Amino acid sequence: MRRALVDAARATYGPAGWTATIFVAQSAVVATVAFVVVLVAIAAGIPMMFVALLGLPLVWFALFSARMAAVVDAWRFRVVLRQRLWLRPPPGSVPPGTPPADTPSWFRRGWLRLRGPGNWLEVLYALVILPLFGWLGAWVVFCAWGGGLSFLMFPLYGHALADGGRVFGMNLGYGGSLAFHVGVGLVVLLAAPWIARGVVAAHLALARLVLSPPGDPELLARVDDLESSRAGMVAAAAAERRRIERDLHDGAQQRLVAVAMTLGRAQARFADDPDGAHGLIAEAHAETKRALVELRDLARGIHPSVLTDRGLDAALSGLAARSPVPVTLDIEATPRPDISTESVAYFFVAEALTNIARHAQARHVRIAVRRAGDRLTVEVSDDGRGGAREGAGSGIAGLRDRARAVDGAFELVSPPGGGTTLRMELPCGDAT
Repeated sequence: MRRALVDAARATYGPAGWTATIFVAQSAVVATVAFVVVLVAIAAGIPMMFVALLGLPLVWFALFSARMAAVVDAWRFRVVLRQRLWLRPPPGSVPPGTPPADTPSWFRRGWLRLRGPGNWLEVLYALVILPLFGWLGAWVVFCAWGGGLSFLMFPLYGHALADGGRVFGMNLGYGGSLAFHVGVGLVVLLAAPWIARGVVAAHLALARLVLSPPGDPELLARVDDLESSRAGMVAAAAAERRRIERDLHDGAQQRLVAVAMTLGRAQARFADDPDGAHGLIAEAHAETKRALVELRDLARGIHPSVLTDRGLDAALSGLAARSPVPVTLDIEATPRPDISTESVAYFFVAEALTNIARHAQARHVRIAVRRAGDRLTVEVSDDGRGGAREGAGSGIAGLRDRARAVDGAFELVSPPGGGTTLRMELPCGDAT
């Protein structure tokens, strides 16, 4: 019995009830701001639309404000309640990777958004649904909390009331009135967290009905993940193309141009200065060798042949041998993963070693590769200065893009002064 009471108390006054109450309080603030901004913009913009379209910017601003209110609520549902609220993409939005030639003009996008029914549903949400739960819902929830507390504290002030013994016109005496108030207070306080959770559940259900595209939530989550993976794949491929173009232009191409110019000078000097021409040919020969080395390194960067022939262990050993920072390898990946997974793991390690050499100021690097069933885990850790973060020019965003492109997971741990650990987990099959 005691155990059941403790479990019931935990279920009632657990984190879910408090987070729901916090969410309802936030909704009152968000609803007030969204309602005032959207209503004023709509009320001023629509009448002015009949005067040479002067109200069009105000209507656009109202639609934008309603969209921001929906985005803020989706963020609150995810952060406060750990619930997902998928929003319809606004009409005229441009998918990632759309070529500039196919991108509609800003006026065209604005017109599409003005005509799109989803945007007006967001206005409905900002003007009706959000105030309904932000104002009425908050009033109900906080009346439950406040009323329950005031009834429960009746013994502190009830004796000072002139009619403290009367309840709904009936004279119960002070003892009866005390029992009634305390009992009602306990019941209401027990119900308050569940009322808050019910208000939040109804808010989420109605928000999904109005703001979310139709479909299965799990399917929507999968589509969202695939869109993120596609964007990561496009970004990773674009970065790889830029790297190859830069290496060709700044390296081998420049050397081959120098070889052509040197051979031209040698050809012009053959008749008058054979010895000088032989020297120029020798110089061109040496430059050609250096160009071949750079082309070989570039080809290895595109896809190393040793990775296909001998597997990840040999390929990573070659990377470790060329690294300016000493590297320790710890590889246990049997049976051998499929070549696509090995390729992603190889380039993950190669880019991580490049970042470490450029930014980490490390004295040692450890590379660990483990396979467990259909998952391959690659971890690169160093003893450098730490403090690495995405978006700081260190190339870490590219590493995350490589993982997302194949539905992998990426983790960065880099406390300041404590070194950096990069960890990637990839789905894999067996090599054929």
